[in-house]
Amino acid sequence: MLSLRQLQCLVAVAETLHFRRAAERLNLSQPALSAQISQMEDHLGVMLVERTRRKVLMTPIGRDTAARAKTILRDLGELEEYARQSQAPLSGTLRMGVLRTLGPYLLPHILPDLRGRFPDLKLYLREEPRERLLAELAQGDLDILLISAAPADDDHLSVVPLFHEPLWLTLPLGHRLVKRDGISDAELSGEALIMLEVGDGMRDPAEALCRRTGAREHQDFRATSLDSLRQMVATGLGTTLLPALYVQAEALADDQIAVRPFTQDPPSRPIDMVWRRTTARSDEYRLFAQMLRQNLPSCVVAR
Repeated sequence: MLSLRQLQCLVAVAETLHFRRAAERLNLSQPALSAQISQMEDHLGVMLVERTRRKVLMTPIGRDTAARAKTILRDLGELEEYARQSQAPLSGTLRMGVLRTLGPYLLPHILPDLRGRFPDLKLYLREEPRERLLAELAQGDLDILLISAAPADDDHLSVVPLFHEPLWLTLPLGHRLVKRDGISDAELSGEALIMLEVGDGMRDPAEALCRRTGAREHQDFRATSLDSLRQMVATGLGTTLLPALYVQAEALADDQIAVRPFTQDPPSRPIDMVWRRTTARSDEYRLFAQMLRQNLPSCVVAR
């Protein structure tokens, strides 16, 4: 029978494509790791790793076996974590992925209560675009995600809707709409909106707003971050939409721009909490979602 150590060795080699680095990751000597791989190949009767003087390659069956081994190790880890936490929910390590355009502005509202209620929880955060976070969740590298518009047709995911985050119109100081307290649809006709290269749930509502009002996406400029959007507006390149949490945390204090709410049907992005349906920690994650909802600031709308 294969051992857990052999599975760990195979996964380490598959991820590093280097025997020395894989051995260092597992605190093994390189000969010991090589022996584990060889024993695994002998037991299965197939070659898993091609070894040359210059590089290490995984055979096709080696790649597939390593992927299965990673799933087995992930499930065993979750089982062990579940057993340890059965007497103390939300303790140990929780690996959370969150959108780069969301995490820095939402988490300050959440973390104080989280630390107070669950002092034994170690929260590991990773900020990435939505598609990369979903891939890392599927691979077992992350436990839960806070993302916009979770896939509705993926049977492998559990999804809990959290809130809608309104988007605010952001204007250069000399713009004709700066004197308005709120923005109506009719006033947006002809406006050119600068958008993010990576939508993070903001592109769909922005495009819907353009269709509804006669506005359009700016064809010459796109931004890579919310700060870049804000700075591009400040220089007069155009207008944009910024999410409410960022507006509250950063944009309202910027005296080079003006931010205005919409007077009717404001665009917004939906924020969901997502995890793998097969995890043993679903009850904990629902408790985490409940705690998060209880600490939402007034600038967003709970779902």
